[in-house]
Amino acid sequence: MLLAPSRFFTPGSGTETLLMQTIGIRDVVLGSGGCAAWARGADGELRKWATAGLISDSADVCLGLRSKRLVGTKSAMIATLAPVPFIVAGLLGFARSTRTP
Repeated sequence: MLLAPSRFFTPGSGTETLLMQTIGIRDVVLGSGGCAAWARGADGELRKWATAGLISDSADVCLGLRSKRLVGTKSAMIATLAPVPFIVAGLLGFARSTRTP
């Protein structure tokens, strides 16, 4: 989303492109922190990074739902739906990490 936002959607405005790029920046930061924690084997720290990502993505959905008047219907839908795959991945990761073998 940071380097090639048009691979995820057809931008209708610079605002939509900027929106995707800001999500991409945030995902790079949170993902890098999570990967670093995972590489160190710090499960507690990894869960903190994953929790931060999940909270951030959930807040993005809430904001997207409220943004129609500000950015229009199409941009609001993009803002609302773009973080959904990351939320699903985060929830699946949490569910998988709490399973007992």
